[in-house]
Amino acid sequence: MQNKKRLHKHLLLIYIIYFTALVVGFAASFVPDFSRGWRNAQDTLEIEIPQGGIRSYYVSAPVIRKAADPVVIDGLPVNITPTISQLDLRVTVDEAYTLGNAFKVMGNNAYCYLLMVITGLSYLTILVLIALIINSLRKSIRDEQPLRHSNILRTRAIGILILAAELSEAFMKYINNNEAARLLEGTSFEVVGTFPLSYWNVIVGILFLFMAEVLSLGTQLSEEQKLTI
Repeated sequence: MQNKKRLHKHLLLIYIIYFTALVVGFAASFVPDFSRGWRNAQDTLEIEIPQGGIRSYYVSAPVIRKAADPVVIDGLPVNITPTISQLDLRVTVDEAYTLGNAFKVMGNNAYCYLLMVITGLSYLTILVLIALIINSLRKSIRDEQPLRHSNILRTRAIGILILAAELSEAFMKYINNNEAARLLEGTSFEVVGTFPLSYWNVIVGILFLFMAEVLSLGTQLSEEQKLTI
């Protein structure tokens, strides 16, 4: 009984820490990014659309600064040498906004917008599934029930979603990199041309799939042992 209470308290603490981290992360990361994007959208609506015949899109890519010309920053001491590893570009083209190109706001490619939506929804679903797993474990301990099969399915889904989110984000960055390479051709900047896949996230996704199989095997063995007894 004492062990049950201790496990229940530990999971409750994890639940509280999890949602606290979500709130802090939302306030520190998502809100500023959303506000910046909202301001950019307002600038587009107020400046470009009334003019007609022009539209803007954004490109962000990792770059390498060639040694031809130094980077000049006013007021920087001479003993400090700045380098640039990321470059954000805003490109204006002579095109009117249409339904076809309205979603080309990233990398001048509508697929970037679609991939961004897939990535965002995947991570959002992962957060919900983790919360459901923690809550289900708390209920299992409270009601003295074994591990539920739904948690195995959720763990497997998390692994698949991590891989899907990483692949979609990598393809989105790859499209941006190709567009940045085209725009910066002939300049003193060289775009990093490797496929921007985070192998750490891939490993984490595979570990979640492996964990789901281990939990599934353990549940099956437990059920077979009960039937044997």
